[in-house]
Amino acid sequence: MVAQYADESNLVGIRSPAEVPRKLEALQAHCERLGRDRSEIEVTMLVACNVAPTREQAEAELRAAAAVKGWNEQVIEIARGLIVHGDPDSVGEELQAYKAAGLDGLVVSLVANGHVPERVSLLGEVARRALD
Repeated sequence: MVAQYADESNLVGIRSPAEVPRKLEALQAHCERLGRDRSEIEVTMLVACNVAPTREQAEAELRAAAAVKGWNEQVIEIARGLIVHGDPDSVGEELQAYKAAGLDGLVVSLVANGHVPERVSLLGEVARRALD
């Protein structure tokens, strides 16, 4: 449906940058089948993040959010595998890897500490550097 009707597509449910090319190749194949230029479709991806000035702070903020939500250790471990988590350098590197995988852009969210204005600003700075 994206190849036929959309001008934009926001991918979700991808766990690593290595999965992105397969999705883009599938879209390319559908576009070719329909005679549409793939470059007409902007493809972004939703990336859940947890960033703080240090890895230790990011971990503490993830655990604080987990406590509020009632998550046990198993759920916290699952969350770590689903989100881009850490300090500005590690989060920035992973965001760069997603962009380098062929996406036109990223939609980022702060799942553990988005209520902290300083973290929103920090993620904005990290994402801007990673995507420029």
